[in-house]
Amino acid sequence: MADPKFQNLPGIAYDQPDVYETPDDPEPDTSDYYEEEPENDAIERMHISPSVAHKRFNNASLEGSVDFTDRIGRRLCRGYDVRGGEYELVGLGEKETPVQKCQRLQIEMNELLNEVAALQVDRKIADEEKQSYDAVATVISTAKRVLDTLKLEQVLGKEQMPNDKQVKALVSQVEEFKQSGVLTALPTPGTDLASTARVASLEQRLHQLEKAVGAQPEKLSRLTAVTNTSNVLEAVRHLSTKAALLQPDKLDVIEQRLSSLAGKMDAIQEKSSGSPQDAKRDQKISELYDIAKRTEPVVEILPHVIERMQALESLHKYANNFAKIIAEIEQKQGTITTSLVNNKELLHSVQETFAQNLETINNKVAKVEQRVTAITNAK
Repeated sequence: MADPKFQNLPGIAYDQPDVYETPDDPEPDTSDYYEEEPENDAIERMHISPSVAHKRFNNASLEGSVDFTDRIGRRLCRGYDVRGGEYELVGLGEKETPVQKCQRLQIEMNELLNEVAALQVDRKIADEEKQSYDAVATVISTAKRVLDTLKLEQVLGKEQMPNDKQVKALVSQVEEFKQSGVLTALPTPGTDLASTARVASLEQRLHQLEKAVGAQPEKLSRLTAVTNTSNVLEAVRHLSTKAALLQPDKLDVIEQRLSSLAGKMDAIQEKSSGSPQDAKRDQKISELYDIAKRTEPVVEILPHVIERMQALESLHKYANNFAKIIAEIEQKQGTITTSLVNNKELLHSVQETFAQNLETINNKVAKVEQRVTAITNAK
């Protein structure tokens, strides 16, 4: 029965069933569609054209190897690798392939040629610096021609060369440049003549150098072996210093020094061949040196051994005292053993004497009894 104090409370309907469910929301109040937020000036909304994006990434392809991790390391993290007509440079610490090295060198040489061309046009630079820049430009252009003439496909194989997609992308870029109408002027004949003249002067200087030094590898190897250097300029300097020492005024100084050195060597030789005592002393010194050489491996562990012996000094003293006590105990034990042997012999002699005396007493007592019995019988 329910507690009567809970009856007749306000707000409780007793004539209705107990229902604990909330009513459902009406359908017009709900919406399954996403409502856009009102425009906000702080949010930048970019308008991307699908046609422009399609033209930009038409010939591009994606790889499955992606890396979006956030870590600290020498290797650079990269996301999707989009391959197009541009060269791909490796990250820090990664090894370049020969094709990537060649492409990187071509890019750097083009940039360097542009910088040198800009410096050549500058009017504030002196003529000597312009000539040096001209020589640098000649060297760079020659090296670039060498790179362009490299047949990497024959040396490395077709698998190391760029694929057909890259070639098609390059062709498409060339077509885009043609359609854009931006044209570059061809070099004038005067520029080609100037570069040809610089190359000719460089070849002439190289021919003069080969004529002076020699183009045979045997002579160059002999020169490097004598001078201990692989640089021609350093070898020439070395030879010039040696030739300068052969002048007459310096030869006299060298001769005086050699004579004084010969006198000192004679004096040292005389001192070395001294008395027999010196020979004995040298022999002892050599023996000490041999001993020191033999004990070199022990020298490193000797301090540790000394420290260990010092730490065990008290234990050694205790062991020495214990050994002395053991020796005294053994000595006393020997003395006791000898005394026991002597006492045993003395006891044996006493027992023999006592047995003899007892036998004598028994005989005399028997005689006395016989006499007593004889006297009693006589009465």
